Amino acid sequence: MKRNVHGGNIYKKARELGMAEENILDFSANISPLGLPSHIKKAMTAAIEGTVNYPDPECTALRESISRQDHVRADWIACGNGGADLLYRLAFGLTPKKVLLPVPAFVEYEEAMTAAGAEMVYVPMGRDMKVPADLAERINGEIDLVVLCNPNNPTGLLTGREQIVEVLKRARQYGAMVMVDECFLEMCRRESEYTVKPWLGEFSNLMILKSFTKLYAIPGVRLGYLLCSSPAVIEKINRAGQAWPVSHIAQCAGVAALAQPAYKKAVVEAVEKELAFMKEELSSLPVKLFDGQANYLFFRAPGITDLDDRLEKKGIMIRNCSNYVNLQGDYWRVAVKSHEENKKLLDAMRDVLSVEQDVLGVEKSWGKMQASQ
Repeated sequence: MKRNVHGGNIYKKARELGMAEENILDFSANISPLGLPSHIKKAMTAAIEGTVNYPDPECTALRESISRQDHVRADWIACGNGGADLLYRLAFGLTPKKVLLPVPAFVEYEEAMTAAGAEMVYVPMGRDMKVPADLAERINGEIDLVVLCNPNNPTGLLTGREQIVEVLKRARQYGAMVMVDECFLEMCRRESEYTVKPWLGEFSNLMILKSFTKLYAIPGVRLGYLLCSSPAVIEKINRAGQAWPVSHIAQCAGVAALAQPAYKKAVVEAVEKELAFMKEELSSLPVKLFDGQANYLFFRAPGITDLDDRLEKKGIMIRNCSNYVNLQGDYWRVAVKSHEENKKLLDAMRDVLSVEQDVLGVEKSWGKMQASQ
């Protein structure tokens, strides 16, 4: 297992580069390009007075807000200190022995599961980086849990609901649970076509992981939740951690976030527009770009294993994907940020890849010449 190295550690990078944190452009963490909404900031500020008391251990108001938004029963919801906290609660609460995981995938899955003693069974994706069509057939009596990320992290590629339902049926047949991470799906225009929330009632072995971090740009607050129609699963997840899973300020932030849906709509529109812009611009560079649908883009820069170092000299951080299982050291991920920030990244990439771009141009010209002879 590779060592867990996340994006977004801007504090450490600022010390390494000898730069002020505000002078670093962080494209390694996939956060809403619109930043922290003012209504959430106001709610958190107002919540300070309430911190003289312990937070509501049952997250009552927050679960009721989530229930209305996601159209699920409140007792199908477990709240946590971010999505990562819920992964560990799931791992230690359900204690799966063998976990089936298509790779590459978010490194926190394997970190949480192996910490609880699970054995990872990896299913490598092919060159197209899509979940293998025969994934359901890989489920047998030895598999306790299947983990899927939709859209996948780091590739940003979507998996169709038909395939996920096929996995759910096969898993139910063998008594296995399925966790679908939809933390980034809310920023996709076609969320309603891909979410498996409508199947929660039909499949008690289905768990869906959600997070406020990405959509509402509050990674420092730590707030996430998990959906499941099985009371036993929700109870095990709740009992696997401390009695107060979410701070009072975080609970108030979540309630405020869900009270104003206009922000989410604006984020989806902004991501869609900038995603198209970045795809067009990146396609002109010497990289292999994957058609991701999330608020980040995944690409390979063949043979270039120091792209992050080159960009850091310009004060830009990107996600080095070398610690993902089934990836080599020349795969990278960049967030979709504001238009001006995206332009700075693209200009910097053109600059640091100029030599490779020149070589690529020569190769294309040579190929055309040979073809004409």
